[in-house]
Amino acid sequence: MYITLNKWLNLFKTKNITYEQFIKVAKVKSSNNKINTLNEIIKKKKLSKTFLKKLYKLVVTDKNIYLTNFYNKSLKVKELNEMPICINNNKFTEYKNQVRNPYYKDILLDTNTIQPNIRPYLQVIIELFKNHIIDYKLVTPSVIKLIEKELLSNVLSGLYFRSSIMNPTIPYSLSTFFNKPFNVLTPTLGWSSYLLGILNNKNLNKYVGIDVIPKVCNNTRKIANSNNIKNDIYCVPSEDLYKNKKFMKKYNKFFDMVFFSPPYYQLELYKGKNQSTERYKTYEEWLDKYWKSTIKLCNETLKNNSLLIYIISGYTEKSKYINLEKDMNNITKLEGFKLYKKLNMKGSNVGFTEHRALNESIFIFTKGNINKKELNSYVRNIKKCKKILTKKKR
Repeated sequence: MYITLNKWLNLFKTKNITYEQFIKVAKVKSSNNKINTLNEIIKKKKLSKTFLKKLYKLVVTDKNIYLTNFYNKSLKVKELNEMPICINNNKFTEYKNQVRNPYYKDILLDTNTIQPNIRPYLQVIIELFKNHIIDYKLVTPSVIKLIEKELLSNVLSGLYFRSSIMNPTIPYSLSTFFNKPFNVLTPTLGWSSYLLGILNNKNLNKYVGIDVIPKVCNNTRKIANSNNIKNDIYCVPSEDLYKNKKFMKKYNKFFDMVFFSPPYYQLELYKGKNQSTERYKTYEEWLDKYWKSTIKLCNETLKNNSLLIYIISGYTEKSKYINLEKDMNNITKLEGFKLYKKLNMKGSNVGFTEHRALNESIFIFTKGNINKKELNSYVRNIKKCKKILTKKKR
């Protein structure tokens, strides 16, 4: 299920070449995927020998140093302390590795974005380190200066696309409102991160999850079973499940909590069939057929006096702001949910380009009447970001 360091390094395995051979065989890929020889670009851009020597060192000589550092920081799964209560996506990031590792290809290669000229991170580094095909952004003046300072790691992380990852500490923290047995529904699976977090709450009685990516469904089911968590995993669109009479009858007023981070419309484009962005051609149709149906499903399957919690963010697409917060929340309120609290979820992908900036928010809605003192105490607690104190046995 997990990729080891050796397997990771083997993805980039190639013959060692000299500096002279590198200059001769390397290519540069333009924004429209046109391939030029590096020699052509050297002449056109008058690239200095200082830069080229540094590029060779980073891409060929020190290749495994970069790749090993990336693996250890972003993919290595290790024994961890007891999961903290924290809703800051930038803290305790070591917990993200248990999500990112089994889905490294899906997250780093197969997921794309509607934002222009942003290539998948894994595609870029395989081409760079294995095939010696250099993305055109790496030979722009501002990036040349960074590479000369040996800041290739910052450059690659900042310029290329990686699917967002939710730290399992966040769904775990949000589940701590319940100090007695509770049932939870997640209308997406979030690369298994929701379950990986919530299963740390010893009061979890049953987990029901929905997604359209078979690999994520299968892995999540395996995780639940291996941890002796009662579960049902449905590999179908959530809006279709709302029309499923058997499901709706089985889970009518069953759940104490619904939690998920729904698709941000077209900000991230996931590979596979039945994705909502593939099924619905306009934003308005997506809101009506995907979001409204999913919220109706949540409403009918939640008990009275329960919580609906989701994480969303607006974004800019082709100079137009897609106001997901306003549009999605309006539908949620029309279905009878009451907004109790909006919390800022600190967190952003590593990088220095504007497409990385997302002001993600956690919205806590209530169905029915919940004790306000309990809710206020709960919110104060989850905002503290408690330190890890004890070691967790595996």
